[in-house]
Amino acid sequence: MPEQPQTKPQPSPRRVFVVAVFAGLLALVLALSFGYADHDPRPHGVRIAVSAPAAVRRHLAAGLQHAVPGGFDLVGVRTPQNAISDVRTQSTAGGLVVPATGPVTIVTAGAGGTSQQQAITAALTAASAAMHREPRSLDVAPLPAGDRAGLSSFVFVLALLIPSVLGSVGLFLVGLRFRLWWRVAAGVLFALIAACGCTLVMDTVFGALTGAAGGLIAVGFLGALSFVLFVAAIQAVVGLPGTGLAALAFIFVGNAISGGSVPVDFLPNGFRQIAPWLPNGAIVRGVRDVVYFGGHGLGHPLLVLFLWPAASLVVLAGVDFLHLAERRRTPALAHEIYMTPGFVHVRRQLARRGTQTPPTDAGAARAG
Repeated sequence: MPEQPQTKPQPSPRRVFVVAVFAGLLALVLALSFGYADHDPRPHGVRIAVSAPAAVRRHLAAGLQHAVPGGFDLVGVRTPQNAISDVRTQSTAGGLVVPATGPVTIVTAGAGGTSQQQAITAALTAASAAMHREPRSLDVAPLPAGDRAGLSSFVFVLALLIPSVLGSVGLFLVGLRFRLWWRVAAGVLFALIAACGCTLVMDTVFGALTGAAGGLIAVGFLGALSFVLFVAAIQAVVGLPGTGLAALAFIFVGNAISGGSVPVDFLPNGFRQIAPWLPNGAIVRGVRDVVYFGGHGLGHPLLVLFLWPAASLVVLAGVDFLHLAERRRTPALAHEIYMTPGFVHVRRQLARRGTQTPPTDAGAARAG
C-alpha cells in the first residue's frame, strides 16, 4: 500500500494578532514616555545669574521660591557683563541685571530653547513688577530666521537616529555570516555619510544650522556612531531582538528627554537625571553649542558621545572573542558561529564546563 504523503500543518493566524497586540503595546509605551516627559513641563533648578545688591538678590530668591518652588537657582555675579557672559556661554540659562536705578535687564538665550526663554522671561518679569521696576529684554543668542521655532537640533537628532536603527537591521541581516568587524566598519561609513548629509541639509539647504559645518559634522558623526554601534552591540549579544531594546532606549525614551522639545531642566524626576547621559540629549546640546554658543560647554556632550561608542566596541570585542574561541573548536562552522548570538555561546560554554567531571581518586591513582 503506497505511503500517504505527509501534509504540512496549516499555518495559524495567531502570529498576526500577536504582532498587532505588540504594536498596540508599543503605542502605549510611546504615549507613556512622551506624555510623562511633556505633559507638565516646569523648571527645576534653572540657573539664573543675578547682578544686584545682596539684599535685592535675597528678596528676589524668596519671591521666586514662593512663586515656583525649586524652579530657579540664583547665582550672584559681580557685574552686568558677568551675567551676560554666563548666559552667552550657557553657564546659566538666564540672567537679571538690577542697577541702582532705572529698568532691569532680563538676559536670555533664545537658541537655548524657546520654552525655557519664555519661562525665564515670565518669572523675571513678574519679579521686576514686584520690585516696581520696568523690565527690558536682552537675547544674547537669538534664533536665526531659518530656525524660528528652535527645533532644528531635534530634527538633526531624528535624521540620525531613525536611519541608524533601521540601517542596523540591514547591516545585521546582510553581515550575519561575517565577523562583527565588517558590520562595525560599515557602521562607521554610515555614520560619516549620515553626518555629512544631515549637515548639508540643515546648513546649506535650509539655512537652519549655519556657521559651524565642521563641528556639526563631528557631533553628527559621533552621534550616529553612538546609535549604530550600540544597536550592533546589543544585536551581537542577543540577536535581532536586540534592535527592539535599542529602539526602546533611543526612540521611546531618548527622544522624549533629548531637550529638543522640552528643556532638560523642565523634565520630571527620573527623566531629568538620565537625559544628559543619553546620546540624544548630547547631540542636541552639542549642536546648539557649536552653532550658537561658540563651543562653550561641549565637554559633557563629547564625553557622552565618546562613552557610548567605546562601551559598544568593548561589548563587540567580547562577542568577537567568543566567536574566535568557538572557531578554534570547530573551524568548519565559522559562518554558523558568527550567526549565533553571544549569550548562546556563553550558555554553551557553561554547559560544557558543567558536563566535564573531574577524574575519580582511583582513576587518578591508576594514572599515577
